[in-house]
Amino acid sequence: MVDAPGPWGTGPFTLVEGYSRLATERATIGEDPFAATWLWREERTPRLRLVANPAYRDRARGPRLREIVFRNDLSPAEALERCLTTEGEVDIVTEVAPADAARVAVSAHAKLVAIDAIRSVAGIIARDADDLPLGDRRARQALNLAVDRRRLVREALFGRARPLAGLTPPTALTAPHRFPDRFAPYPHDPERAAALWRAAAGAGCRPLRLAAQEQFERVAYQVAADLRGALGVAVEVTVYGAEGMREARRRLAERAAPRAWDILLLEQTAQTGDAPTLELHRAFVGASGEYRAGPVVPAFEALWADLTRQTSRVRQVWAQNRLDRFVRDEALALFLCAPQALYAVNRHVAFRPYRTTFELARTSVGAEHWSRR
Repeated sequence: MVDAPGPWGTGPFTLVEGYSRLATERATIGEDPFAATWLWREERTPRLRLVANPAYRDRARGPRLREIVFRNDLSPAEALERCLTTEGEVDIVTEVAPADAARVAVSAHAKLVAIDAIRSVAGIIARDADDLPLGDRRARQALNLAVDRRRLVREALFGRARPLAGLTPPTALTAPHRFPDRFAPYPHDPERAAALWRAAAGAGCRPLRLAAQEQFERVAYQVAADLRGALGVAVEVTVYGAEGMREARRRLAERAAPRAWDILLLEQTAQTGDAPTLELHRAFVGASGEYRAGPVVPAFEALWADLTRQTSRVRQVWAQNRLDRFVRDEALALFLCAPQALYAVNRHVAFRPYRTTFELARTSVGAEHWSRR
């Protein structure tokens, strides 16, 4: 968040024009005054300009550009079109949709840059839902066995994701947390899914309500089709825009009832690669988790407390692995996929993506770039 121009910047760039601001709203999770999450709306000027900070502490890292201009007056579609078809209009487009990746790859002006980011798309399961057996582990396992993750990645995300085993996404940074006791994603097993659903008394229940944020609409409809086909359950799909998703998140964090969904698909990211379990698992399952939809799980809290006590790097890895396996085995979420972060980048721009954030300190341009001709 950069509120206003000024000389106080300590990063690789200093703001000299415009601002990018987050208007925040606090959602209280529990009685603990520190148990809260923040919901936000973005407010940006049409143009935001940064210039290189010559006093930046790490000169070896950067900055390698004299100036950066953010164009906030373009829609994502307009920005992508200009990046792919023109020079000098847009050099980098962030968060390219998987459906557009092929267009970028064949562009004469741009190239596709992709990275396995620390982000997970998963379903929050309302374990306390009325008239559905979602509090039963067998029912939650049935949901996970019903989904064909490989087909989901191939068809709904155009191959630009990897199936999830637990909540921790598979990346180079998170490999140590998954290595000591590696486990695989739930297999696609409709017959076993149906048997577990029947054993949990799911047969004949009311329709299952599935909701998702709009960028995962294709994912939601494909998951719904898998659940219908495997479990024989009716599934109603709702797609939320930005405001609808914000309200759904607020009601969830504040434990407001009733909820309008039984499974809510969303993307969650982690800001660190050192201990992604701390953010991802707490959010979905923890007592203070803003996405927990159901009672507190004492066994999870014990594993969580053990993780927070570890000071040894090796012990942290093992503790995170135990926590991830427990959440996976108990099916405390509907594990779907880890999407890549995709960028459209001008062919003469050397851009290095990061797994957690969008950074431009190391970005540079070649001699053939329009700004140097």
